[in-house]
Amino acid sequence: GINAEYGPKIKGIEKSTIHNICSGQVIVTLATAVKELVENSIDANATSLTITFKEYGAKSIEVSDNGKGISEENFIGLTLKHHTSKIHVFDDISDVSTFGFRGEALSSLCALGNLSVVTSTGGLGTHLAYDKNGKITESNYHARPQGTTVTIENLFHSLPVR
Repeated sequence: GINAEYGPKIKGIEKSTIHNICSGQVIVTLATAVKELVENSIDANATSLTITFKEYGAKSIEVSDNGKGISEENFIGLTLKHHTSKIHVFDDISDVSTFGFRGEALSSLCALGNLSVVTSTGGLGTHLAYDKNGKITESNYHARPQGTTVTIENLFHSLPVR
């Protein structure tokens, strides 16, 4: 409530609200979203990638590559905030030789749009859909050559316009 003499009471912000606000600071534009996905492809040793926009990116952005693919053991942690295979302690940062290492981009994309992944490490692929918190909501087999396709639909739909 508001105390007329001292102003509104200071209180903590809900965890989901914090996630949405912080995600909007990691992915600030359509270009930032594409940059993060392209860097993931490069980090996966892709030699070819395709970027597809629907309605100039307003409806969807898709980045598809021929990289290593994502192993099943990484499906759960893939989109969770601050989950990464690159560092585990602060001192590891000096040895990072990839673009991405903080584990924020895919988590932020989940919070800001509808994210799905189709990936294969060489065998039968897997289609994964994630909720706004980066939790898997759907997982099924999907034909795909080695590599990964990340699709983000309705990017920024969860953020109010100021």
